Amino acid sequence: MITCSVVALGDKMCLEMPAKVITPLYLSENSIQLPTTPSQTHSRTLRQPTIPFLIIHFPMKFSLLSAIALFTAAATAQTNNAIAVIDDRVRSLNEVVSEPEGDDDINAKEMVYEGDDDIHANLACQEQNANYIPSLKAGQYSTSAFHNCFRTIQQIYEFTDALAAQNPTLLSKFAISKTYSNNTIYGYKLSKGHSQSLYFQSQLHAREWTAVSSVVFSLASILDDIANNKPTAADEYDLYFVPIVNVDGYNVTWTSGYRFLRRNVNGVDLNRNWPTPFENPENVTEINVTYPGPNPFSEPETAGINDWLKTKRDEIQGFLDIHSHGGLILYPYGDNDQPIGGGFDEKFEVLGRGLRSAMGEYDPIPVYRFYPTYGTFTDYVFREFKKPSVAIEIFGSAFNVSASTIPARGLEVYKGINQFAKEVTVFNGGDVTPIKPSCGD
Repeated sequence: MITCSVVALGDKMCLEMPAKVITPLYLSENSIQLPTTPSQTHSRTLRQPTIPFLIIHFPMKFSLLSAIALFTAAATAQTNNAIAVIDDRVRSLNEVVSEPEGDDDINAKEMVYEGDDDIHANLACQEQNANYIPSLKAGQYSTSAFHNCFRTIQQIYEFTDALAAQNPTLLSKFAISKTYSNNTIYGYKLSKGHSQSLYFQSQLHAREWTAVSSVVFSLASILDDIANNKPTAADEYDLYFVPIVNVDGYNVTWTSGYRFLRRNVNGVDLNRNWPTPFENPENVTEINVTYPGPNPFSEPETAGINDWLKTKRDEIQGFLDIHSHGGLILYPYGDNDQPIGGGFDEKFEVLGRGLRSAMGEYDPIPVYRFYPTYGTFTDYVFREFKKPSVAIEIFGSAFNVSASTIPARGLEVYKGINQFAKEVTVFNGGDVTPIKPSCGD
C-alpha cells in the first residue's frame, strides 16, 4: 500500500511513506526529525509546541470507521494539535477524506516495500559510478556506468547534453516549457531529416524515477544503433524526447525527503491538468493526489507543452507518455467508456498488440477498463491531434526499485519506442518520406 507520513505543516507536498504500523514520533520545540539514516539529511524544521505526536500511516483506501478508530486513538496525543498526511497532503486528524479512483489504485496493487528510502543507496551508487562522461563513446552509450544508478536532474542533463555534444548532426537540445518554479523543461530532438516525428515524454509524476531512466536509456540505445548501422525508429521519424516534465517535483524527490511526491510543487497532478469534455463525478479537491488544478492548463508545465505541441500539429504523428509502474499499455479513453468510433478502437487494439509483441509481459487495454481518469495527457492529445497516443506503465510493483533493473526496464521501453514507430505508420495509414534537415526547431 502507498501511505503517507507527516513531514511538514502548511506545505503542499508530502512524503508518501510505505508503512504498516503507527509509529510514535516526539516533537521538540522547534523541529520534527524524520528517521531516515544516521546522516539525517532530510530533517524538516517546524514551529510547534513540545508535545508527543503520532504519525498515522493511512492506506490509500480506508473506511470511515477505520479513520474514526485511528482518530480516537490519536486523541490521547492531543488530537486537536496532531497532524497526519492523507492523499499527499498534511492535514489535521479531525478531517476525513475519501480517495478518488486514480493512478494510485494501480500503483498500490501488490506493492511491496522493503525500505522507505532509496535515495541514500543511489547517492552512494553515484559516488561509485561518477566518472562516466570521459568514457562515453558512440555505439556504447547504453553500456555506460551512467545507467548503473538512478540519477539526479543535474546528472541526467549532463549525460544527455554530452550525447548531444558528441552527435551534433543528430541530437539537439531545446526548451519546451517552464515549471511552476520557473525552471526550464528541456527536450532533445533526434533528427535524420524527416518531415514527421514522434513525441516521447516521462516524469509527469515526480516519484517515477524508472520512467526517466528508461527514456534516457532508450535515447542512448537508439544513438548506439545509429552508430552501429542498425535499424531504429529514427529511420522512419524524427524523435522528440522530453525526459523530465515535472522538473521541480523530480528535484524535490531527491533533495527534500519527499521521495514519493506525485504532483508538481504547486500541488497539481500534471496528468490531470489537461482538458476533458467529461466531468469527474468524484469530489477531487486540493487534498487529493489526483487534484487536477483549478482549470486545465493552470500549470505552466502543461500549458507550455501544449503551446509547443500545437506548433508541431502537422509534424508529430504519435505520442508516448511513459509512467511507472504496472506493466500496462494504456490507450484512450479514460474519461468515458464509449467506443471512439471511426475505426480507431480497432486501430488501438492493433497498436497495443504490436507493442506487447515487442515489450513482453505488458497488457494493452483502454484506460477506462482499468480505472477512470479525467484530464490525462493521453486522452487530450488524441482528441486534439487525432494521432495515436499511448501511456506505458513500466513493468514493476514499486516506485523505489533497485538500480540494477534500469537496463531491463530501459530495454523494454526502447523496444516499445521502435515498435511504436512501425505501429504509428500503420495506424495513420501512410508512409513517412524523409526530407532535408531543417535548421532549428
